[in-house]
Amino acid sequence: MSKILFTPGPGNTSPRVRVAMGCDIGTRTPQMIELTQRVRQQIATVANCGDDFCVVPLQGSGTFAVEAMLTTLLPDAGTCLILINGPYGERMATICQIYGLSHYLLRSDPLAPVDMDVVAAFITEHRDITSVAMVHFETGVGLLNPLPALLALAAKRGVQVFIDSMSAFGLLPVDFTSPALAAMAASSNKILHGPPGIAFVIARRNMLAQLAAPRTLSLDLRAQFNGFQRDGMWRFTPPVQVIAALACAIDEYNQQGGRVGRLQRYRQIAACIVSGLAAYHVIPLIAIDYDVPVISTFILPFSAAVLDAHRLSERLLAQDLVIYPSQMTEVNSFRIGFIGELRPEDAQRLVAAITGAIEEVRGDAQ
Repeated sequence: MSKILFTPGPGNTSPRVRVAMGCDIGTRTPQMIELTQRVRQQIATVANCGDDFCVVPLQGSGTFAVEAMLTTLLPDAGTCLILINGPYGERMATICQIYGLSHYLLRSDPLAPVDMDVVAAFITEHRDITSVAMVHFETGVGLLNPLPALLALAAKRGVQVFIDSMSAFGLLPVDFTSPALAAMAASSNKILHGPPGIAFVIARRNMLAQLAAPRTLSLDLRAQFNGFQRDGMWRFTPPVQVIAALACAIDEYNQQGGRVGRLQRYRQIAACIVSGLAAYHVIPLIAIDYDVPVISTFILPFSAAVLDAHRLSERLLAQDLVIYPSQMTEVNSFRIGFIGELRPEDAQRLVAAITGAIEEVRGDAQ
């Protein structure tokens, strides 16, 4: 049974996208080669990345792309500074630790954007830093980090920037003209409204062309890039149906106004939910940035003993509504995503279900 997904992705897909997944295409046929090239070009157009960058798709989740980006493109010489203010920054740190990649960790307040003055001071103090990695939009709580400021700082200091733009790609522009930007990673199932199963890295062509010993087999971006350059084929079995669905989803993205259309849609959903819950004193943990209305964390006005986020999510799931408990375990809170094929009536239904649960709890307490 289909659910209405108020999550940070994957979200609900359109009927056309679901139909597109019904195709059967041979993985090593001209049709598949053409489809792959089409999707790569579609992503490059959305990114507006220019000829200096190349789209390299990979099978798997967004984390596969982040891992491929860091393990393929970080050089043996030099050190990467990982900026952490949420769980996905921590994930990049884990990747570097597992592979033994030289790195520093700079952790900061998970409820505030990364402070570029602090980053600048850290780079000044550690002269061996050659690159910086940061999450563009941290979906742990719903927090936008200052990518333009980081690119400007990195360009002045002569360091490269690697970005996890999973929940921002297609909604927020990325300045691919910056000399500091080395690569960014994203996936099919966030702003593009495709199904999960495809991730991609947009990397500088000259970095992909460099000769370097691989650190991994299936996540080797250079080998994947070289394979596409050689014969247009995937090295390992691609998720054919997901690729076809992503091509359809990007067509819809463009037909619906691209970045501007998505922003208008998400703002409408977010405003409906925020205003509806505010009447019951369910408020965002941090103020929602309506320039990037992707996901927000909401605080319940009760102790966990009265109604915790896990019980609330279970109650909503029984009504075919999906939310996630917050990753901020010290507060009784839950996350609501505003992306995917959501309609205003879906948002109204969610608000009614949450406020209904609150009214029931209040009634039991009287």
